[in-house]
Amino acid sequence: MKHILHLNTLAIVAFCAAPATASTWDASPSVAQFDERVAGGLPQGIVPFHATDEAGLATTARLDVTSRLNTAVELPDGSSMLTYEGHWNGASATISRGDNQLLIETDDTAQAVALFDAAISTGLPRHVHLADASVTTTVANDRDDDLVVLGALGGDIVFADGSHGQMYDATWHGESVVATRSGDHLDITSLSPAGVDITGFTSGSADIEHQSLPVENTTGAASAAPNATPITPSRTRRSADVDLTPNRLTFHLMLHDDMGDISSQHVHAGYVAWWLADLQRRIVPGKKVDLFYSQRIPGVTDIRYQYTGSLHDWSDVIEHYAREQHIPRTYKHKFMLIVKGMPEPERYGRSWQKGSEGIASISGRYPEIAHQLGHLLGAKHAAAEVRFGGWWCETNMYAPSLLLRSNCYGYSSANMRHIDDYVRTGEDFLPNTRWSED
Repeated sequence: MKHILHLNTLAIVAFCAAPATASTWDASPSVAQFDERVAGGLPQGIVPFHATDEAGLATTARLDVTSRLNTAVELPDGSSMLTYEGHWNGASATISRGDNQLLIETDDTAQAVALFDAAISTGLPRHVHLADASVTTTVANDRDDDLVVLGALGGDIVFADGSHGQMYDATWHGESVVATRSGDHLDITSLSPAGVDITGFTSGSADIEHQSLPVENTTGAASAAPNATPITPSRTRRSADVDLTPNRLTFHLMLHDDMGDISSQHVHAGYVAWWLADLQRRIVPGKKVDLFYSQRIPGVTDIRYQYTGSLHDWSDVIEHYAREQHIPRTYKHKFMLIVKGMPEPERYGRSWQKGSEGIASISGRYPEIAHQLGHLLGAKHAAAEVRFGGWWCETNMYAPSLLLRSNCYGYSSANMRHIDDYVRTGEDFLPNTRWSED
């Protein structure tokens, strides 16, 4: 049975039917092309197909029309509006045809990952419309919702579950961000003086995940016991499961068992993505950098720590592990243990200067992981800076840090030069060096 509704305008139906996070595309100039194709039967794929978004930007993409709903809306002129289901640019869509108009509606939230994948598949840079009602912008322009994907950052990211990730340089709401795409998930990492915000989208889900990590963690999480009950190993040869590139700068980031259910994807989006993006944008542009995450490796990620000498013992563990896993012991391979507690008494991190191993806690000041990775690459406390741009901020290597100041999310110019020199030459690297600034 066909259901007939009476309404004054097509536009009211189309826009009222759209969910709060929907986008509407006007494809009225292409209505003749649409009618001709659907007259031949369904399903139909129409490509190229032209439409204009709510900001007036013309877009060409693929429109798939899969079925027609058994509902018609009678318009004032006696004609009917027909409704179809399908996909627009990879996202589920409702298509309304009537009164010489053709409107396409997509639910941006549930389809965010599909929209992202479809957009970047046609080349970069690309705009991806990601509406997030929790974000307030100062400019009344729907285009501010667009994630502008500028380019891909080179290198391989392998998470502890074996999935691969890809990072992208982007802007969102007018600010520079980092997008990380892996599995069925898309994370967007944005920075502010108060800390780091992560916005997550999952394929097929209308829920938007939000998390904020403050510059200073004062929750007391550093008191977590380092000798927690061992977790059943889920993967015991993480780094050996991937193809290593011996001459490429590679970071082996190993999550201690006391991190519990915190995933390597979470650690990456919150603590590492912004640091790696800054490294590749400003210090080693054009160079590929690999990240290999590991967790739950018996005898490695369950070691004791939080005592004087923890870093020495960690280095002994890695010496054995790297030999067993055939990982080159060159200056291009770095091993960081990420923990919940204090690596050593009164210290949230410690690493060998221009060495191979370090330990960093997520329970101290936010940039601790970046600080310790900086030591492994030759950055120094003495070359750090305090900057002023409306408020004071500290570059990654500044120590001792003051809570009053925010994070600059980068290295000083002098430390950028130190890191660049080290990455190019490996100057002063010794595989078993055991000297630390911290």
